[in-house]
Amino acid sequence: MGGVNKIENGYLFMLKLFVVQYRLTHMVEKDSSSSDNAMPSTAKLEGVIVILTFLIKIGKYLPWIVLAFAAASMILAVFYFTWWNNLAGGIVNLVLATAGFIFFGQLVRRRRIHRHNYRYTRKDLPHRETNVPEEGKVRAAEVG
Repeated sequence: MGGVNKIENGYLFMLKLFVVQYRLTHMVEKDSSSSDNAMPSTAKLEGVIVILTFLIKIGKYLPWIVLAFAAASMILAVFYFTWWNNLAGGIVNLVLATAGFIFFGQLVRRRRIHRHNYRYTRKDLPHRETNVPEEGKVRAAEVG
């Protein structure tokens, strides 16, 4: 059931991208005489670029944002159980915190996998060379 949701979310994301692309490619320029506050297409594109930059920054820090919300939910659960004596609120926040920590773990694990699959190199990752036999290096040197 989790895989179906991922597929549906993927299709929804693709549909949103298609709508944005359609709107960007089929923008109709309005006459400045017909509308006083008509924005030129460059201003609209700059707005889209700013929004996309903001979304990329959110995606970059998403695991830490999720971890912060999970920790806050865990703290609220402790307060509900101890200070406020509310069992229902404590259980709800405990479930949300657990789900948040699990989601954080999945995000971190997925990012580590993708770093190695896409040959992502940073200073903190050891450099891996592909196993090229010495014969291949010699033959390439002889030909070239």
